[in-house]
Amino acid sequence: MGKPMLVVSSITYAMRGQKILENHGIPSSIERDIKALAKYGCGYGLRVSVGSDQTAKDILTKGGIRVLAVID
Repeated sequence: MGKPMLVVSSITYAMRGQKILENHGIPSSIERDIKALAKYGCGYGLRVSVGSDQTAKDILTKGGIRVLAVID
């Protein structure tokens, strides 16, 4: 199993989300995923380590960033 990706609505939200997660000590990387593009309308998301995906999702939601999906 790979690292989960939290799909967001745009590259701008991915960049904002990465900074928010960094401020909370959760490393992430912005990635583009064609499967996410076809299914959710945006192919950008934040790749986080396994086990921190729910925490990261909660932090992003509190920071005003809607997570469309969590995919592997």
